[in-house]
Amino acid sequence: MQKPDETEPHSAGTQKKGRGKIRRCWLFEKKTMFRLLQAAAVIFFLVMVSPIQGQAGSRTIAVPMTLDYDMLDSLTSNAVFSGLEKQAVLVEDADGCQIIRVSDPSFREADGSLFLDMRVHVRYGISAGSICLVPISFDGFLVTRLQPVLDPKTWQLRFTTVSSRLETPDRNPARLADYIWQRARDHLPELLDGIAIDLGIPRTALEKFLTAVLPKDKPEDVLRVVDSLKPGPVDTGKTGLSFQQHMDIPDTIFRKSAPSAPAVLSQSHREAFINAWETWDAFMVHLITALSSHPLTPDEQQILLDVMLRLRYAFSQELEKPDPETDDFVRKQFIMSWKLMSPVFRNHLKESGTDSILGYLAFFSAADSLMALDRLGPLLGLDISGQGLHQLAALMAEGKAPSLNYDLDISPDLKTTLGVGQAVSGRTGSRFRLKQLPRMYHLISGTAIARAEVPKKHLDHARQWLLDQESPAAFLEKTIRLIKKQTEEKLQDTRIPADRHAMFRRTVLATAWQESCFRQFIKAQESISYLRSYNQTSVGIMQINERVWRGIYDQDKLRWDIAYNAMTGCDILELYFTRYAVRWQKKQPDPAVDDAFLAGMLYAMYNGGPGHLEKYVQRSAGSGSSYLSDRLFREKWTWLKQGDLDQIGRCLAGRPISFEQ
Repeated sequence: MQKPDETEPHSAGTQKKGRGKIRRCWLFEKKTMFRLLQAAAVIFFLVMVSPIQGQAGSRTIAVPMTLDYDMLDSLTSNAVFSGLEKQAVLVEDADGCQIIRVSDPSFREADGSLFLDMRVHVRYGISAGSICLVPISFDGFLVTRLQPVLDPKTWQLRFTTVSSRLETPDRNPARLADYIWQRARDHLPELLDGIAIDLGIPRTALEKFLTAVLPKDKPEDVLRVVDSLKPGPVDTGKTGLSFQQHMDIPDTIFRKSAPSAPAVLSQSHREAFINAWETWDAFMVHLITALSSHPLTPDEQQILLDVMLRLRYAFSQELEKPDPETDDFVRKQFIMSWKLMSPVFRNHLKESGTDSILGYLAFFSAADSLMALDRLGPLLGLDISGQGLHQLAALMAEGKAPSLNYDLDISPDLKTTLGVGQAVSGRTGSRFRLKQLPRMYHLISGTAIARAEVPKKHLDHARQWLLDQESPAAFLEKTIRLIKKQTEEKLQDTRIPADRHAMFRRTVLATAWQESCFRQFIKAQESISYLRSYNQTSVGIMQINERVWRGIYDQDKLRWDIAYNAMTGCDILELYFTRYAVRWQKKQPDPAVDDAFLAGMLYAMYNGGPGHLEKYVQRSAGSGSSYLSDRLFREKWTWLKQGDLDQIGRCLAGRPISFEQ
């Protein structure tokens, strides 16, 4: 039996196969042509459109704006309620027969909805000439369920009524008065229409702030960011109303690479860095003292104190580096501090006038926007050190332009807010200020003295406390008596427990020994001046860091009054004991800490700030990891504990000196 294909002539089979090849070639060419046309279209589209896409390329970020219910209560009360009692009249006829008054607005959230509670007084009767027939009185609550609506064009926040009801004083349905409310509810929309919160005010402030902190060399891109601001839908949360402010950050605003720091920091660059940070520090004082009239909790005071001390110590330490991080230092400090302090400010800056609240809201929004922008990375080139800080300070000062001068006088408001320092009576300090001192200092034996025109009263006092190389024992006796006197005065009014008083006395003496070898003043080249640290930051017998304690202690007295300097050192050591060491000790599973360890902890904080508490604990736990300053201080503290005071003379005369206590 033959195979089927063998019945066909050979030529026919060849023709059939040829037609198949032609068909397949044609299909292949058709598909290829189609793909080529597609590719050409894509290329044409990219060539024609990509420049537009490149200009429009952007990243959208969302900045939260939260209107706490306490803020909303104040804004509402200021908008539609009048008089000392903050009342609003819905209905009131001429003869007083029909009256509906509401007061004390209070917003809240329940089951995801917004409610406005108001106290309500109702008097409802039938007027018959001068007589009010069958009057009914009711006092309770008017409860209104609202829908917040934010107009994306005007940024006006308004409210529409979803439902309303009356409740008795014990918050039960007021059924007897309900029929009265049915007649009066038509007046409610008129009241609610008066609640219009202009969030365009904080929006405008945010625009100005963005203009100040975004790169100055790309104004068109900055304008695009500002113009892109738009609000999202309003969300009803547990603590307040919130919405997202969306802004588009064009890709073209980013730098191609971060600027490289100079190998050697020029004097002008260094001075610019110092000036920028001093403006930032002045802003921080302005910010913290905005809370001076508010009843802060101890924990809130502690947060503010922690932040201020850490910022100031960090700057002092940064200045000692050969190549300080000058470009982003202030911005990083702002981000860190606002994360910690924001809850404190949101908790207290709620109940004020309308302008103040909107200013605070604008400030929160601007600060939060900086946090959001910072997450985009350093290539964005944010600058918070100059104009941006003045913009923020103005928001906290109700639109006024506050001075952010690096003021060296004591700030009573700062002391009150932080709960630190001695009581202040009247204006402290004198006219003799840092500006009178020359910029250059002469280094002598690792210390520095300032040459300046010094008032005679200061020089007369200084001469009494100069070291006489012929009689160092008498100098030590006199100086140590003074320190002990200041220490005992501090222990008369302290929260340090009695069983730690001996430890504290030795710690104060060991600190003065370590810091200055008991000297407040030195004489060099026939000039007398106060002792100054090698890095020009600290002064006097206790080497008080003037930048760290600016606004808390009198800087003139720190330099020229040895008793005041010694008292300040006692005050700072007590602060570190009562507000840091005790708090750390309470958190430990075994709170028992020996005196020597505790004294070393206090000195570590005294020398480097609160951040060195945990560092001291960590390095004390490791073998051979302690700092040289730790070991030198512990040596001096141990000598004092053992009563071996003769060793004090080593730093003054290079040998032990015997003297009477």
